[in-house]
Amino acid sequence: MRIDEQASYYESAFAAHMAGFVRYKRAQGLRYTDVPKSLRALSRSIASTGHTDLTISQELIEQWCRRRPNERRSNQHKRVVHANQFLSYLAAQGLQVAFPQTSNQRGLPESFTPYVFSRRELDQLFAACDRLEAKASSVKPVLLPVLIRLLYGCGLRVSEALNLTRGDVDLDNCCLTVRHAKFDQDRLVPLSMSMADIMRHYDATAPRLFTADHDTRFFTHKDGRPVAPDTIYRWFRKTLWAAGISHGGRGHGPRVHDLRHTFAVYSLKAMVDQGADVYWALPTLATYLGHASVAATGQYVRLIPDMFPEVTTAVSAIASRVIPGGEPE
Repeated sequence: MRIDEQASYYESAFAAHMAGFVRYKRAQGLRYTDVPKSLRALSRSIASTGHTDLTISQELIEQWCRRRPNERRSNQHKRVVHANQFLSYLAAQGLQVAFPQTSNQRGLPESFTPYVFSRRELDQLFAACDRLEAKASSVKPVLLPVLIRLLYGCGLRVSEALNLTRGDVDLDNCCLTVRHAKFDQDRLVPLSMSMADIMRHYDATAPRLFTADHDTRFFTHKDGRPVAPDTIYRWFRKTLWAAGISHGGRGHGPRVHDLRHTFAVYSLKAMVDQGADVYWALPTLATYLGHASVAATGQYVRLIPDMFPEVTTAVSAIASRVIPGGEPE
């Protein structure tokens, strides 16, 4: 049993219920990686008040869901959602609980505008990756140029790329298998011939001090350790600086994830250029990206008229009705 499925991981009178809730959800096939941490913080908050009854009052839950100083609305939204899920579980167990009165408005994510790299900026970024220098023990000068191109070329999330195993990378058939992505979805992602060639070269020349097998991560340190997303974020910032691309500060981008947004916008524009109906193109792109709904993909339609005025007519009819917002990952 995992540590976050045990009552000892939590505090307060609800410790056993929180552990049972996580076990219950995972028994349904859900990963539930972030929820236990959120519940643990909730349990500490409850314990700090001295509350010992198996009830959740309106005042108690409203205090927890209230937005904190300098907290992003998206983070607050996650806390509210996780709390509501647990409260529903408690209510089903017959416990007396109150729900946040304004949870459907309080935690809505901020309006979100992705940063879309221009063609020139992409060229500058790739060139800066190719010029990277690091300590002899670092694989970054070899790994990062491939990874950055893969994130843009296939629209992958950073976690999806770093979690690829050698068995997931089929360079003979130019295809990736992305497993257990967001919402625990699997999908197949085709590779272009040029991207497959880049990955073949990396696979043949990347310095390794271990024997690779089917389950080994494709992108690793020399000793086989997985590469952490935070490491990629730090090196991406350095690469932006080397490429002469200005960073607007935390929350303003460009971020690594904006390579995925850039892929989406250029892909949608290419489909429109080829005469594809936007109503057909959106669900196709949503499936490719692994979005849970077309609404998450629809944000890109709004960006096309500004970036590519020549296709304004083709998208204006749908752009005025597309649901704003999207996937601020």
